[in-house]
This record gives sequence, structure tokens and C-alpha cells, in this order.
Amino acid sequence: MSYKEFSYYYDYFNYNADYDVLADKIHSWASAEKLDGKIACDLGCGTGELAIRLNEKGWDVIAVDCSEEMLDVFMDKRAELGLYDILILNQDITQLDMYGTVDLFTCTFDTVNHLNGAADVQKLFDKVSLFMHPDGVFIFDMNSEYKHINILRNEKFSFEEEEADCIWQNTLEKENGRTKISITINDKQSGETYSEEFYEHFYSLEQIESMLEKAGMKICRVIDGESFEDVSETSQRYLFMVKKEQ
Repeated sequence: MSYKEFSYYYDYFNYNADYDVLADKIHSWASAEKLDGKIACDLGCGTGELAIRLNEKGWDVIAVDCSEEMLDVFMDKRAELGLYDILILNQDITQLDMYGTVDLFTCTFDTVNHLNGAADVQKLFDKVSLFMHPDGVFIFDMNSEYKHINILRNEKFSFEEEEADCIWQNTLEKENGRTKISITINDKQSGETYSEEFYEHFYSLEQIESMLEKAGMKICRVIDGESFEDVSETSQRYLFMVKKEQ
């Protein structure tokens, strides 16, 4: 799945996302593994907010996304900030192709949920395992099953801003392990209306652990991805740190 028109509004409606805190946590975990300052690859990088912060922390960053529209926004930011040492690749992350190994892989803000089912998640994990340095780490997050069933459900959200309004409609398909998301954006400046539909799939911790094991990796840490405390039955997001099996 890749965003189309919504890509150009993504940052505008995602202003509450705390990239600084997430980047700090990722950098802290990776530094504890003595990886700081090495090669990082941000999978599903979107408009580049996390990749930029990792680069500012001294990482040699490769940023990958399948959405040309998202990468258009990212490349504008890169030019504005003069961060041409960030390598941007337009690739499907389930078909990842690297020229060498990577010390730190990241994949955040629901990217794993957006993949087209468990088979694609397994492909992603297999590719990460293939290209990750033997001493490297993979840090990713995921919206929880609890969040999809109890919070997102069939809820409708409206965002009204100065330049555009957004209507976000969720439709839970519990039997299929996914939520359909329908977005409508009304651009107040152009008068245009844009609509998109896509799915988020959800998985149990046991399913994720099993898929990682098949890829030759294991979970070293998992915490609540919002509070950064211990996981609970009502955690809405998980943050994982994964290593290769030795």
C-alpha cells in the first residue's frame, strides 16, 4: 500500500506525531548496542521526518518508500535542509534490494500494519534479516490488535484545519484481521476533493514473534510504543527491538 494524494497532506494532519521522542528512543537503543554513527535504513520512510532526525544524530541514512508522492515531499525537505547525504530509494520494502549490510533498520508509524497481510510482513522480515549486519538491530512499531478492535473500530474522525479538512472513516473487518480506512480531503484553497481507501492489518504478539523466528530473528525488547513503558493488555502500539539469532 502507498499513499497517493494524501501524501501531500500527511505532515499537515500528522502534526501531533512526536518524531523527536521516537528518534531519541531509537538512537538510545541502537547506541547501547554500540551502533551509533553507522548505517541506518528507514523502511517506509514517508515524508522523511524520522530519517532526517537520525541523520542529524550522526547516522548515515538510507530512506526507502514505495510511494513516489511521499518521496516527492521528502526530496523537497532534503533540498531545503541541504541534507543530500541522505540516500532516498523508491522501492517496495517487501522486495528490498541493498548493495551491502545495514547496522540499523527502522520501520515505524504503522508501516508493518499497512503491508498487504501476513505474507508481506514475512517478506519484509526476511529481507531485513538478509541485509542486516550480524550485530545489527531492527526497530519497528505496530498498532496493536487491541487498538484496532477497541479504539479504531468503526469510528469516524474529522480534522478541520485552515487549509484543508479531512474525514477519516474506519471499518473494522475483525474476521479478516484488518481495518479498512477511507479518507476524504477537502482542499479549501483549490476547492478540490480527494478520496483514498486502504487497509491496516493487525497481528498478535505471538504471530509477530513466529514470523520473526522464521526470518531468523528474535525479539530482544518490546515496550508500549506510546508511553515507552511495559506492554499491557491495553497497549495501542508496540515498539520492538529485534536481533538476528546467533
